[in-house]
Amino acid sequence: MINFLKNNIFIVIGVSLTLIAFEIFTTMQNVAILGIGILFLVSTSWVKQSFVKRFLFIIGFFFILLSLLLTKSIWLLLVAILLIILLYRTPEGNEFFFFGESVLHPFQTKEQYHGIQLVQPQSGQRSLLKNQSLFDSREENKNVYEWDDINLVYIGGNSIIDLGNTILPAGENIVMIRKLFGRTRVIIPKDIGLRLNISAVSGQVVFESQQYLLRGDNFQWTSPAYSDSDRKLKVIISIVTGDIEVILL
Repeated sequence: MINFLKNNIFIVIGVSLTLIAFEIFTTMQNVAILGIGILFLVSTSWVKQSFVKRFLFIIGFFFILLSLLLTKSIWLLLVAILLIILLYRTPEGNEFFFFGESVLHPFQTKEQYHGIQLVQPQSGQRSLLKNQSLFDSREENKNVYEWDDINLVYIGGNSIIDLGNTILPAGENIVMIRKLFGRTRVIIPKDIGLRLNISAVSGQVVFESQQYLLRGDNFQWTSPAYSDSDRKLKVIISIVTGDIEVILL
């Protein structure tokens, strides 16, 4: 029964959101209330005084919330959220909501190790040569790519992305990592030119024994000799919530 609920709870959420949208946009009263709320929120962009901006934001949020509460389907959504809280709770926290550090260090004893290795492109070939998704050991879990830019996408979890066991080719190499939630550790060789560009809605960056809190912010760092380096690596990381640790080896 629990597995059945887990497999279908997001269908219920999708249906409830669709019904809420239908109820709002087919009722003039709800459309008007929602429009007023959006206008108040948009007006905060032109207001400089923090007190006034905060007041307008609260008013706008109240009207938008009111437009949702006036629908009958909101109760179906609330029940679905309650079920998620009950179904996905663990001793460390809930898998889909932030409780303590449960999102930063999520729900598994083993980290997923992703060893990245770059190889020279084959003649006339610019596609991915080999991609293995084995998370059992450091030795076996290797992802082999050509020297083209690398784009890695993860849903979540506790991950180690190891770039330290490969020899970068001359020029600028770009690695882009996108992730929804979880802790991410990136291992980077020390003797290269490095440029970091890390964005997070909620999280922190740990780099060179320093911690940088991100709340919808962007962390950027460039090694002093980046422009003069023969081998350069540009790492771009985008994450919704979680912490990112950059380790230079």
